[in-house]
Amino acid sequence: ADNGSCAATGVALGTPVTGDNCGVASVTNNAPASYPVGSTTVTWTVTDIHGNSTTTTQVVTVTDNQNPTIGGLSAITVNADNGSCAATGVVLGTPVTGDNCGVASVTNNAPASYPVGSTTVTWTVTDIHGNSSTTTQVVTVTDNQNPTISGLSPISVNADNGSCAATGVVLGTPVTGDNCGVASVTNNAPASYPVGSTTVTWTVTDIHGNSTTTTQVVTVTDTQAPTVLVKNI
Repeated sequence: ADNGSCAATGVALGTPVTGDNCGVASVTNNAPASYPVGSTTVTWTVTDIHGNSTTTTQVVTVTDNQNPTIGGLSAITVNADNGSCAATGVVLGTPVTGDNCGVASVTNNAPASYPVGSTTVTWTVTDIHGNSSTTTQVVTVTDNQNPTISGLSPISVNADNGSCAATGVVLGTPVTGDNCGVASVTNNAPASYPVGSTTVTWTVTDIHGNSTTTTQVVTVTDTQAPTVLVKNI
């Protein structure tokens, strides 16, 4: 087919070989100016000088070898669904398609749920003669949800015997959670807590780098009476 058309023009049919015992008067055909994709039968007629005629046929086959076009799709960035490590209901948009003969279908392999990260969606446009083209669209899902941390209670302990501080304080284990997964739980607890109140900061970090902090107060009490020594005189 002509470029951008679903038909062919300017087709050279050739010249038939004719003959007659008395002489040929005319050779004609019913060839169209434009041949649509598919097969067209052209009928040739030769007529001699006495009005006798003969016909023969010639088949012109036009092939559509032009792929359809597809475009107009932009990359998409969305946040993960609340409480989930994936996004659903993502609107991809509608591609712009075209073909010299006509588009039959437009499909894609988009999943129902997109995990955090980048997913490549492949679109395929197919024309009415089976030619096809593909294009890709990237959907990026971001985890913007901070992890959670809780379950830490204030702690009160006595100073170690003979010391103005407490060591070996058991802080407990916080309860953590995240929509995608917890990577680490840390704190800035000292090895030794002086008498008074010390604030310990806990940090939970998820697998995508989001973090949340909470604090826990450790109170150390001095319950040890002082000593006095006197010398008898």
